[in-house]
Amino acid sequence: MAIKKIELENFTVFENVAIDFCEGVNVFIGENGTGKTHLLKAISEICDSELPIENGYDVRLSKTFDCFNCPIINLIRNKKRETKVTLSTDKARYEIEIRYYDKMDAGKFIGHGFGGKRIPAVFVPAKEMLTHSGLEKDYIDRNLPFDVTLIDIINKAGISTLRTLPDEMCSIMTKIEQIIGGKVLYENNRYFIVKSDDIKIDFAVEAEGYKKLGLIYRMIETGNIAKGSVLIWDEPESNINPNNIPIIVNLLLELQRNGVQIFIATHSYDVARWFELNAVEGDKLRYFNLKKTDNGVKCSATAETYKSLSDSVIEDASDKLYNAVMKKMNGEQANG
Repeated sequence: MAIKKIELENFTVFENVAIDFCEGVNVFIGENGTGKTHLLKAISEICDSELPIENGYDVRLSKTFDCFNCPIINLIRNKKRETKVTLSTDKARYEIEIRYYDKMDAGKFIGHGFGGKRIPAVFVPAKEMLTHSGLEKDYIDRNLPFDVTLIDIINKAGISTLRTLPDEMCSIMTKIEQIIGGKVLYENNRYFIVKSDDIKIDFAVEAEGYKKLGLIYRMIETGNIAKGSVLIWDEPESNINPNNIPIIVNLLLELQRNGVQIFIATHSYDVARWFELNAVEGDKLRYFNLKKTDNGVKCSATAETYKSLSDSVIEDASDKLYNAVMKKMNGEQANG
């Protein structure tokens, strides 16, 4: 069930935005404060909801949008108007309406056609969390300073491994094993990479790039990433050696070839360009440029290739660095 479109009205930094997605890899680009993570979290929250069957189902929203770790009313851009988040798939449409009722978090779910079923999705936050395995046991009863996405990834990684996996997913896992030098092991609430010489390396002392690839490995072997699922990854380049970026890009491209819809937010020119360079005929790829305006954040440009995307802030940053290097080489003052 591919996600086709999201519409955000009066929601955080968005005044009124509608964005159409592709069934493959969707790449969001924008400077800080343009709502990239907000957009990803909104998609994730609706995907993970047990959607009501009937229309107009009134609820208290205290348990909705926990991914933002703040009162619901703080997500409303203008308190005088209702807020609406709408997600459309190829089969259905789902809306969340939030109204401000005298300082009380309240709202209305309006479900259309999902039949109460969730969309299988994984949200991978920029912060690495598997080394903190065990926090999920305290999260329910204690006031831990984490939003639900950080705990959710630990919960998803900690379930049992599937007995059998499709051949194409086994192939992807084998490629990850070759990169990280072994298999991922979950044992006694801790994660390890068991190297080819049977030495177990604790995630806590493993390289960040290997841990990120190991997380994807774990999501595949638990069945959280599978054909028909959605992978949402915030800043996959975070803490990654640039040499590993094309490896991660190739992994994501292969996942979309096997029926996984992907959403990522990035500040990295390398990530954006490697997707375009490594994509082959038949791959589905779409770029979105988010930009601040006087009327909230807008999607200022959309393109199927990065070179066709106008108004890219990461392109400007790359050009600025290149110009500074050239000035320095010519003996001029390079002002950042």
